[in-house]
Amino acid sequence: MSAKKQLKELKSIDALIDLFEEQRDKDIKLMNAFHNPVAIRNIEKGTAKQLLYLAKERDKRLAMIATLQDKKQIAVIKARYVDGLSWDEIPDKLGYSRNTVFKLHREALEVLDEQEECCS
Repeated sequence: MSAKKQLKELKSIDALIDLFEEQRDKDIKLMNAFHNPVAIRNIEKGTAKQLLYLAKERDKRLAMIATLQDKKQIAVIKARYVDGLSWDEIPDKLGYSRNTVFKLHREALEVLDEQEECCS
């Protein structure tokens, strides 16, 4: 899978983590009302497995970003995929021109794709 695809998944992964945590909390509240500790433990176990998987996937993508050597590339990639900023917002936040942002983004993806090819 390309670096860009993996990075784009970061927002979805974070959203899923939030959803699982919210649902777990709602389920536990409901089971508490029925005084069913076994059901609560089962809910917690199932959710914990899902959350662990999602956290590992998120951490994999964050570690991928951390392998970049250029701080400007890291800043652009984080702004786009971690912070979810638009292409219009990134130049304002980082103080780079729009063309520089696109160039840094492209170069970062090329580096990440090369690393993925060499290491897989």
